[in-house]
Amino acid sequence: MIKFAGILPLFISLASGAAQQVYNNHVYVENRCDQPLEMKISNSSNLHSLELNVKAKAGSRSLVASFASYGEDVIEQIPGNYSLTITDAVGTKVVDGAQLRQRLSGVKKINDGTQREWTINDASICP
Repeated sequence: MIKFAGILPLFISLASGAAQQVYNNHVYVENRCDQPLEMKISNSSNLHSLELNVKAKAGSRSLVASFASYGEDVIEQIPGNYSLTITDAVGTKVVDGAQLRQRLSGVKKINDGTQREWTINDASICP
């Protein structure tokens, strides 16, 4: 009985350490294009539908990628087949996974507990 009582706290401490923290990584684009944008987003998440169509008014912020993780940053999670097609009255621009990872490398990450956000907020994203 004494051996069991000594092993029980060890087992409980090991079991509680096994639970991993889940983070929500969100990537946003802020529309700095001075006109509405239509965005078609593919392969943007491990949480929801992989195809999204978003309309963004000038000055608004739109979610373009969302991944749950056990610690890795979103840059490590964006797949090569990610695609963001941005269209306005002037033309179209396509951002693939490698280009999005490159853009995010210069963006400040905002941490709020298990929520992590990156916002691309420059006009270079405009078509």
